[in-house]
Amino acid sequence: MRSAMTRRQWLGAVGSLAGAAAIARYGGAAETAGAPAAKAALRDIPPYALYAFDNGLNGPDVPALEAKAALLKKLGYAGMTDHFNLKRLPQVLEALDKQGLEFASLYFTPPVEAEIDPLLKDYIALLKGRRARIEIGFTSKQFKPSDPAANDKGVETLKRIADWCGDTGPVISIYPHVGFWTHRAEDGVRLARKVGLKTVGVNLNLYHWQAAKPVRPLEELLPEVMPHCMLVTINGIDKGKIVSLAEGDFDVAGFMAAVKRSGYAGPVGLQCYSIAGPSEPHLARSMAKWLEIKKQFPG
Repeated sequence: MRSAMTRRQWLGAVGSLAGAAAIARYGGAAETAGAPAAKAALRDIPPYALYAFDNGLNGPDVPALEAKAALLKKLGYAGMTDHFNLKRLPQVLEALDKQGLEFASLYFTPPVEAEIDPLLKDYIALLKGRRARIEIGFTSKQFKPSDPAANDKGVETLKRIADWCGDTGPVISIYPHVGFWTHRAEDGVRLARKVGLKTVGVNLNLYHWQAAKPVRPLEELLPEVMPHCMLVTINGIDKGKIVSLAEGDFDVAGFMAAVKRSGYAGPVGLQCYSIAGPSEPHLARSMAKWLEIKKQFPG
């Protein structure tokens, strides 16, 4: 069992993951005398640690959570994300803890105009003291993508969730998804600025950046996003379709080189949506390509 972390220990743990910029961003996230114990000790995580989205672990070769976690460990991934599922979360945490892996984030897609599901508070309690994020992609049937008319409601919801997270985490990262109300990374930046908390930031998602037309040039986008960025998500792209990192016609290495030059050194998520077949082959190809990409990073 892990004992409760002090504020200094929590910030140090985050710092090993995302560097000095993340420490400044997460700054207030850990006054912890009395923080609940978690099951696995935090370990040092190098810059650009690669996490797999849970949609990459749907193959018939890994039917059980234990097999999914064992595969990630075998291939060298730092951990995984998961979707909003309270019955499943304790089992996911246990399987990852047994392998010494991290639970990276919980993905949640509430309508911005609706009251937040109170069950989220129970999820947050399970993630206390862990180096994790709540990834929120706001949908809407009432507001068009990026419509600022819903700003107040979005800010209100984010502040409420931030109150639930308190000073011991998890932190909150706004997820851009084409067609959602949070359609672009810039929407997350707008909300994060309005919330004004260091524990609320944004995800930079390669696929959804490319899918939201017109595509904003990366050299314009990065200076706006990076001060708030908590996760960068990548994948291969082949004619607009998500594929493994080893496939496709998009220059992921060039994208990541620009991200690194912008000063980012935090976690990286691997998006695997729509990749069919057994999990091990495509995850192995992606990891091999990722190691190759990192070797090309600018010094």
